[in-house]
Amino acid sequence: MVRMRILDRYILGEMIPSFFLSMAVLLLVLFLEKLFRLADLVVSKGVPLMSIVKVLIFAMPSFLVITIPMSLVVASLTAFSRMSADSEITAMKASRISLYGMIRPVFAFALFAFIVTAFTSLILVPSADVALKVHLFNMVKSSAMVGIEPGVFGTTFDGMVVYTDKMGPHDTMEGVFISDERSAKEPYVIVAKRGSLIADPKSLNVTLSLQDGSIQPPVSDDQSYSLMRFSTARLYLNINSSFAKTGDTDISIEDMSNTELLQASNKARQTGKPAYPLETELHKRLSIPFACLIFGLIGPPLGIRKSRSGKSAGVAIALFVFLVYYIILGMAANLAQTGTVSPPLSFWVPNCIMAVAAVIFVVKKANDTNFMIWNRITMIYYRAKNRLKKPVLP
Repeated sequence: MVRMRILDRYILGEMIPSFFLSMAVLLLVLFLEKLFRLADLVVSKGVPLMSIVKVLIFAMPSFLVITIPMSLVVASLTAFSRMSADSEITAMKASRISLYGMIRPVFAFALFAFIVTAFTSLILVPSADVALKVHLFNMVKSSAMVGIEPGVFGTTFDGMVVYTDKMGPHDTMEGVFISDERSAKEPYVIVAKRGSLIADPKSLNVTLSLQDGSIQPPVSDDQSYSLMRFSTARLYLNINSSFAKTGDTDISIEDMSNTELLQASNKARQTGKPAYPLETELHKRLSIPFACLIFGLIGPPLGIRKSRSGKSAGVAIALFVFLVYYIILGMAANLAQTGTVSPPLSFWVPNCIMAVAAVIFVVKKANDTNFMIWNRITMIYYRAKNRLKKPVLP
């Protein structure tokens, strides 16, 4: 028992550094795609840096749902690849330690990762999406206020210059001048005695409400001049928040809690409306954490090989396994959303098939049955490599 406890700690010691390293790399890659767009908000829109940090924090749960399963398969494969390359697996087998005993700490770690991923997918991600939209709304409103200062011609809004004499309480203005050049063919000037900012938290739009003003269109070809007066008018201000989704007046499916998804899907079925998108989102949240258990089983047998390829081969195989799994998951989501196949079948049948395949891999490797498929892949690789090395005759 003491020996197995020491072995468990040793295997976990091999896995944990690789797990956190791969997670850090994957999160960095995912964050970089967002940082390029968010940097424009800091540089050109004057958004505070702490607001951008909060955006990344709110986006973190959706990234963790992807990175935790992938980091797990990378960690298990690289750990067992390294031990296999250094003949430590052979020494363990010589000490009458079976593969099932080696997998025990890996599966325990996979079970912990499953619980964390399930909590993140089912609870943190919907809550973080709602908090992100609220934060983006506050960013949009603050950007509007930064772009309008008394006595200053503000150019924060794309294609517009906004000027006001005075700023009052509750975002009210007096003496408003606007040069709107968003349409290059028909630019015009707006002058109003009063105005106020109206921010819509649902659509994340900011509208400028104007009172007692006039609109001056461009001078026509015949040099005629026209002036249109209005008592009230509204002008949409484009904040150009590259991270926000404008125009959605209803709550999106991704923002719904699990209870709301169940209630909405039941209501849709009762009214005869398609409930496939709602059921797809719910089963996707439930099925993705299940990948941790699959990867916890399939990683060790794939990592044990006779060749001394080390960690690099483990990372390559891990990426291949992860890619295959998420291609299957993406196809299942498409079939479920279109209603071609019911969401439970679309998500859980592939998961069950991969789980059975993982168990078969473990049993075969525990009984020292060779994986012919990997030998064939290796043979094809070396044949292609040798052919590329041959000189091409003129």
